[in-house]
Amino acid sequence: MTIGATPGQARQDKPETAGEEERYDVLILDASCKQSLASARCLGRAGLRVALGESVSQYRPDQPSSFLSRYCGRAVTLASYTSDPESYAAEVVTFVSDHGVKVVLPAGDASIAALAPHRRRLAELGCALAIASDAALEIANDKARTLEVAAQLGIAYPQSVAVSGIEDLRTAETELGYPFVLKPTISWTGTMADRVVPVEVIDEAEAVDVTKRFLATGTGVLAQEWASGRREGVTLLIANGEVVASCGHVAHRTTPALGGASVIRESIEVPDEVLDASVRLVKAIGLEGPCEVEYRRSASGRPLLMEVNARLAGTLENAIQAGVDFPLLTWQWATGQPIAPARPYRTGVRTRWLHGDLRWLRENQQRIGRPDSVSAARAVWTFASEFIRTRHYDYFDRHDFRPGWAELQNTATVLRKVWRR
Repeated sequence: MTIGATPGQARQDKPETAGEEERYDVLILDASCKQSLASARCLGRAGLRVALGESVSQYRPDQPSSFLSRYCGRAVTLASYTSDPESYAAEVVTFVSDHGVKVVLPAGDASIAALAPHRRRLAELGCALAIASDAALEIANDKARTLEVAAQLGIAYPQSVAVSGIEDLRTAETELGYPFVLKPTISWTGTMADRVVPVEVIDEAEAVDVTKRFLATGTGVLAQEWASGRREGVTLLIANGEVVASCGHVAHRTTPALGGASVIRESIEVPDEVLDASVRLVKAIGLEGPCEVEYRRSASGRPLLMEVNARLAGTLENAIQAGVDFPLLTWQWATGQPIAPARPYRTGVRTRWLHGDLRWLRENQQRIGRPDSVSAARAVWTFASEFIRTRHYDYFDRHDFRPGWAELQNTATVLRKVWRR
């Protein structure tokens, strides 16, 4: 474990003694994720001392821009959770022990999988792991099991076919027709370098190739009907079985185009049918803490359940800008404090991940004619006109400008590489 002081905030030779100044209220993991930076800003502004950590396997290639935040009291580089999850978890536990951390807040599936077995050890150190119970995670992180619960509750989801081998693709082709979607039942198995995301397939050759690739990671595979409507979701904070906060959004664009990270989101009032289904689902699963339930509407407008993210998700910035401070609510839940009632949030708030939107523009050019693509001219106009429509950008904050500047430099580097190609 390498512990480095945040540039501009603490000297690199800051002593490692356990003095009061070395104590941290929260260790936020997955510092490369935009929701981790958003969480650090919210909790730092609330007066909490924040440390940010990231697995060395996620440096791409530089340190996370969130390490440059004024609210990052200490940047912690951890072992690779892809090749050595036990060392990763052990280093988190050591940091907690050395610095009196009260809450560990992971933001990614891999870090949750690595740390969940060490929940009791953290509790013995007086630290809460801010995730749901193991039993609830086993269901929420497995799409097949989530759909089983949804079926019992009468919640609609896309027509699905379990694919355990190439021979099952014939059934999927017959029942669903092309195009259809192939998705892993588990996004993270511990044998992959990154999360596995759904892929649309338009013919048998693609279906065979994607299925082989997914099965090789050790996950199960689902084939699902193609839903062409808009993507909606609701973020919830559950405490003692009750919903204490919620915020809805529509994701206008994602990267990758199907099931990837949202790059443009807009806050909306959650439709009653979506909110009711989401609350019944997470309660039946037994989730506590923060979570996000995602849907996609069919061509006829019917909301179909896609998945549950049992953590703070990438749409977090949108909820914060709309007026719901999920990171602080999560801290209050994890520490057993009274949870402040969430105020009504603003609808129509748009947030943008500029780097991701540029990636969407490039990917769209390579996918023209496929599902979820638009013409080259429309894509360029959509991208350019967003500068007029959107005021809030991930990473950018005039009171904490260094992460945004680093993100802008990273984006420029990527653009230069693409231009040279």
